[in-house]
Amino acid sequence: MGKHSSSGWDSVITGFVIASVFGFIYLRSGSWVWLFPAMFGGVLPMLEGIRRVLAEQRRRPSPRVAEKQRTEEMEREILRLARDRGGVLTPGLVALETSLSISDAERVLDGMASRGYAGMEVRDNGRIEYEFAEFRREIEKR
Repeated sequence: MGKHSSSGWDSVITGFVIASVFGFIYLRSGSWVWLFPAMFGGVLPMLEGIRRVLAEQRRRPSPRVAEKQRTEEMEREILRLARDRGGVLTPGLVALETSLSISDAERVLDGMASRGYAGMEVRDNGRIEYEFAEFRREIEKR
């Protein structure tokens, strides 16, 4: 396993074990010479592992930020589809033409409708359609 393929936790645990072993030998023998391998073979790798763990946590977005980014990505997919389909969508069509599930499509479409970006209409046959007026105008102008 290469240096970059191990996790920070591997370094923390390995460093702790090595420092503990040499620390135990120091305590049993009383010789200061055992503190050097404990420091360089255990404590320093353990600190490097802690640094890697903290850096990884900073790089990873929080669940709330990740959910917001995912919702924004889903909205962009829906808007592109609305543009391509003349401004009228159904949750089933969105699920079929994008990476969204029907429940995700319905949730995002409902959110966009509640914020005024789309109109929601229930047809006589019970079909729910979402209309994006700005894309309807583009079709009518052509």
